[in-house]
Amino acid sequence: MIQTDKITALYCRLSQEDMQAGESESIQNQKIILQRYADEHHLFNTRFFVDDGFSGVSFEREGLQAMLREVDAGNVATVITKDLSRLGRNYLKTGELIEIVFPENDVRYIAINDGVDTAREDNEFTPLRNWFNEFYARDTSKKIRAVKQAKAQRGERVNGTVPYGYIIDPNDKNHLLPDPETADIVRRIFMMYVRGDRIRDIQNWLLENKVVTVSELQYRRTGSGRHPRPYPDCIYNWPDKTLYDILTRKEYLGHTVTGKSYKVSYKSKKTRKNPEDKQYFFPDTHEPLIDEATFELAQKRIATRHRPTKCEEIDIFSGLVFCGDCGHKMHLRQGAGTPERKHAYICGAYRNRIRTGPVCTTHYIRKSVLKELVLGDIQRVMAFVNGREQEFIATATEYGGQAAKKAAAQQRRELDKAEARMGELDVLFRKLYEDNALGRLSDERFMFLTSGYEEERNSLSARIVALKKEISTVVERNADVKRFLDIVHRYTEINELTYESVHELIDRILIHELDKENNTRTIEIFYSFVGKVDSGDKPVKSVSYFRQVGADVTSIAM
Repeated sequence: MIQTDKITALYCRLSQEDMQAGESESIQNQKIILQRYADEHHLFNTRFFVDDGFSGVSFEREGLQAMLREVDAGNVATVITKDLSRLGRNYLKTGELIEIVFPENDVRYIAINDGVDTAREDNEFTPLRNWFNEFYARDTSKKIRAVKQAKAQRGERVNGTVPYGYIIDPNDKNHLLPDPETADIVRRIFMMYVRGDRIRDIQNWLLENKVVTVSELQYRRTGSGRHPRPYPDCIYNWPDKTLYDILTRKEYLGHTVTGKSYKVSYKSKKTRKNPEDKQYFFPDTHEPLIDEATFELAQKRIATRHRPTKCEEIDIFSGLVFCGDCGHKMHLRQGAGTPERKHAYICGAYRNRIRTGPVCTTHYIRKSVLKELVLGDIQRVMAFVNGREQEFIATATEYGGQAAKKAAAQQRRELDKAEARMGELDVLFRKLYEDNALGRLSDERFMFLTSGYEEERNSLSARIVALKKEISTVVERNADVKRFLDIVHRYTEINELTYESVHELIDRILIHELDKENNTRTIEIFYSFVGKVDSGDKPVKSVSYFRQVGADVTSIAM
């Protein structure tokens, strides 16, 4: 094959940074310059490769990659760019192309304005020019980043994306309006989630109603972001992450949050999430789609994210039930074929006793008994609120200050115990690792023992974080009576427990061990914002036969 049969590749690039920095040469101008040069120097069989709107620091460009595939195939004789910066602004990768990739494939490279021609022997300054191009890219990126940060600090939208459920106000690009097509979808997602539906249930509803995904909607409206579609219904398959992103966005409360992420490097497209203290928050900037109570309930459920039981249902008490002595979560024991009357909760630490040793006792309580007690206590509290509201307000307000101090002291004691146990676990882990390394403990036995300790450590770690947060906020929280009243007033009466009602009204439930001397068991119910509620009425009781002690057991809700 003679030289003229090979391609003369004319590569053009214009980036967003170039346009913002005042670059005057358009793609069309670059084409004219490159074609004229090729004609004047008798370089035939020209073909254009174009990247319009791509940064020079990234080499994952469609036009560039298409050209490089032709180079690898041996179909290119010459590559021409207007200058070195058009090829790229990363001096390492640009240098690799000029000094390795092109020579290995017998490709001549010409940068017109920089006087670079690899057919000559006078290209000593090419690496230096590449370095200056990269410096320019770094400087430009820094300036653009500073401009964007200033806009974010003013509450202006800088990334161009709009939360699903909103559209941009045509009269003000920084103001959002509810999207007539998708706002109700957002409301539906929140409604289903807070009433206890699984993410899978929400996904099935979206599929059945043929609600297109966020990315598909973006493509239909803007023409950007198209992705492969392996089968027709894939455009209705919503990813878990997308739904959780929607459920955690404060924009649906009517607020604007900017500066939520940052780029790892000007050379990379990867972004990382900024911590909340580095984000910018602007309240009440647009119409909310979700009320505060619904949003908080969704966050509460996400914070205690759980799996469905073996019966493929979400436990209504999930994330709320704790051991009254060691503070571990209570685990629901039930099997797919187990009668409902046998479903029961036991202490998580006791559950792992084979691996971790006797840390706690069973704290066994049937789910049916707990449901009866909680329903009865909720009805007691609602009767108190609805029948003697002013007395409730006075009692709750007074209790709040006392309870805050008492709760803080109790939480500090629990925190001390948890941290002490974490220290013990660290010692045990070190000993097990040492025994395994010295051959005194087999790998199989080592894995069996450490798995139990690891589960306990993870549970303790999560509880320690929660306790520290509770202790730091308990004094500020006190008794937010009004917020609790707002929740109660949404219900006329409750005759059956639902996931939504339980998680709205109740903050946590503590299960204490059975007192075998008098066959009584106490549970403590702490209500959202107000803690324990003392109406002066007799506590709710439930009496049931307990096979383990061979007698009736009285369970009392306090």
